Amino acid sequence: MGFSQKLIMVLLLSSVLVIAGCTGTSNTNSTGANHGIPSASTYSQHSRQFSPNWESALVYVTRVVDGDTAYVRFSNGTIEKVRFLGVDTPETELSRNKPDEYDHITDMECLTRWGLKAEDFTRRELQGKYVYLVFDPISPRRGYYGRLLAYIYLTNGTDFTEELVRLGYARVYVEGKFEKKDVYLKDQVKAIQEGDGLWGACGAHAEENPTVVIVMVQYDAAGDDSRNINGEYVLIKNVGSSAVNLKGWKLMDESGNTFTFPSITLSPGEELRVHSGKGENTKTDLYWGSDKPIWNNNGDTAYLYNSEGHLVDVYRW
Repeated sequence: MGFSQKLIMVLLLSSVLVIAGCTGTSNTNSTGANHGIPSASTYSQHSRQFSPNWESALVYVTRVVDGDTAYVRFSNGTIEKVRFLGVDTPETELSRNKPDEYDHITDMECLTRWGLKAEDFTRRELQGKYVYLVFDPISPRRGYYGRLLAYIYLTNGTDFTEELVRLGYARVYVEGKFEKKDVYLKDQVKAIQEGDGLWGACGAHAEENPTVVIVMVQYDAAGDDSRNINGEYVLIKNVGSSAVNLKGWKLMDESGNTFTFPSITLSPGEELRVHSGKGENTKTDLYWGSDKPIWNNNGDTAYLYNSEGHLVDVYRW
């Protein structure tokens, strides 16, 4: 055997030993049962099912902590605690839930029950399974407590994090910065509207005495709506006693189309129109920028959210 052939054999043998060294024999999960650590080949097998567009890592869920937190193992054996990005499920301890955190819900016992339901749902769906951690391009990789921040995707391509919102197990964590915030907010609007999950069970509702309200929606523009897009508009009014800066507020329809307000101050008694089409913003008129009508003439709902993601007012027709 020549020198080159011997070198190749040595390298191949070394690779086998390295892979063997990265796969242990056992690990204890949350139930105390002994399970073999998944091998590198097993990770490779699952990774062929789905390829996320953003930076990601295939991991094995060793233990679910609660509805939005879990421990995962990477293919090299490293264990990390992960906080699901963009969502927040209720706490499982009564004293840790806060009034009005979930769109003015004040029934803390109900929220706590749904915290336990969310934990059970996440455990059933994720624990002992392979998932993808998908990292958001504008969000920090780690949070304040050092936990990884990532979306959780199933190997079939389902965004499990979004499912928590869509099914009413979680609210959108509007305090954070992440690319999928508007998508998740659309899911939340639909869940609130249909009373899914905690929203229906715990009695979520719009703010009882809002400062800024939707006065009316001109949903049927004069003539052909598609040719008179700016003839559609939503009239907003400050009915309170102090000025309000609307920066970061959102206006949304039933389909999840979303307009985000720029920095504009609405003084007491002042009104503001949000037109569906394009134009130059002024103190009294803002423009959605849409190329087509937003509001359905045969029935729709306008939702107004403040910058903290709380539902402030609803206008239906």
